[in-house]
Amino acid sequence: QVRKKETEVQLLKDKQKELEFMNAMLSDRLALAQRRRFGSSSEKYADGYEQMDLFNEAEVNADTDTAEIEEEIVIPSHKRKKRTGKKEEDLSNFEVTETIEYKLTGEDRYCPDCGTKYKVVTKEVVKRLKFIPSTFEVAEEVTYVYSCPKCGAMIRPEKEFPLIKGSIATPSLVAGIMNAKYVNGMPLARQEREFARYDLNLSTKTMANWIISCADRYLGLLYGQMKEEFLKSRYIHCDETRIQVIDEPDQKGSSQNWMWVYLTDHYSEAPQMVLFDYERTRAGYHPVNFLGDTFHGYLMCDGYQAYHGLNDSITVTGCFTHARRRFDAALTALKKDFTKEQLKETVAYQAMTRIGILYKVEELIKDKTPEERYQERQKQSRPVVEALFEWLHSMEDSVDRSSLIGDAILYTLNQETYLRRYLDDGHLSIDNNSAERAIKNFAVGRRNWLFAKSIRGADASAVVYSIAETALLNGLKPYVYLSYVLDELRKMGPFPKPDDLNRLLPWSNELPEGFRTKEKK
Repeated sequence: QVRKKETEVQLLKDKQKELEFMNAMLSDRLALAQRRRFGSSSEKYADGYEQMDLFNEAEVNADTDTAEIEEEIVIPSHKRKKRTGKKEEDLSNFEVTETIEYKLTGEDRYCPDCGTKYKVVTKEVVKRLKFIPSTFEVAEEVTYVYSCPKCGAMIRPEKEFPLIKGSIATPSLVAGIMNAKYVNGMPLARQEREFARYDLNLSTKTMANWIISCADRYLGLLYGQMKEEFLKSRYIHCDETRIQVIDEPDQKGSSQNWMWVYLTDHYSEAPQMVLFDYERTRAGYHPVNFLGDTFHGYLMCDGYQAYHGLNDSITVTGCFTHARRRFDAALTALKKDFTKEQLKETVAYQAMTRIGILYKVEELIKDKTPEERYQERQKQSRPVVEALFEWLHSMEDSVDRSSLIGDAILYTLNQETYLRRYLDDGHLSIDNNSAERAIKNFAVGRRNWLFAKSIRGADASAVVYSIAETALLNGLKPYVYLSYVLDELRKMGPFPKPDDLNRLLPWSNELPEGFRTKEKK
């Protein structure tokens, strides 16, 4: 009873500080709004305030400790030399196209003191990297038409199918446009302006039509093969994020549509892939339709209720990151008025500490086999999980549901069944961070292009994002891969064989050498 009373008192203290924090935050927001409305329009910063912007990005990110030349670092007790060879390692992937030699000529080759000809004793080689901006080349196709002088019969050689009939588009050009938009987040309008600087007039509308055409005709075939393989897996992740599609019928301009994301991670014992699926709403029948009756296994997701309407052959597992974030929000509300020692006594801090132990275990076992991960979780994680939920249940009746800490506790208890499930199988992840990472490029791009114009455009974007993100997951260079598969699919014609498509998949061992990047994933 005494322990319970102490917990209730602590919760009330946390609630009081939380309300004080919210009051201060709202006051700050009001003051900022008034300043924006009535104050000076020019921006002034206090001494020492650094704004990260386009004008000081180079200075802020420059690493003055990383020198390209070898220099000595002096420490009172000893001297040591910096590691050499990094520059050579950085340039090892690039061909040397120009060699500039500095040699003595004429009379300079002879020693002025004794007249003896100098002898070469060593060569000092320094490499520098040049940048060549985008260049365009025209490939001209010339078809000779023949006629029989005697009977007048005419014939012409058979030509290869173009990527898009009646268009100047080539696989390399379309792949470059896709890579810029879907990998690097550059909107088509910005690409149009960049192309114009190199005297190429290529409109946003034309590029959008090319992307939609190639997604429908070519990349959609790979997407279908990827989905077939995806549904064979037993361990998947799912998440969803907003997108606005202007031409969706019968919806307001402010309405939000949704991009659903499905993926396998490196613990799934299946090819790693990401599949984006555009849908008008966030309704629960969308994952039901996508997964159908084919998928049977575990689905990792957040606490969104829509995922709990799936068929009985799908077991939902919960995300500890979402629970941890709620406790972190509650802790943040207390930091303004609590000392470090006082924070350690709060429920939010103790919950974060307990969940942190679970993540520490995951870090230690990340490279182990699924069987080893399962065994370690039983020994190290399960007792912590049991104690965590027993502790949270002891506060269930006394917590204020309207407070941040109350929301965190009740959310975690509501998700208890799903949060515990990662302990049951070593293939399962403790959280849904893999899905959130897969969404990151999409979210960065969305901040730049803001919306999709048409439903076909949104569907095409889902296909291209799926191919590009899966290529990245499998260590491929996205531009090189996209250019290759577009060209190969063009050659295959409208009805390629499944085996031919399989050899083009991002995880295929039949892809040409040089497609993989040495960059760490």
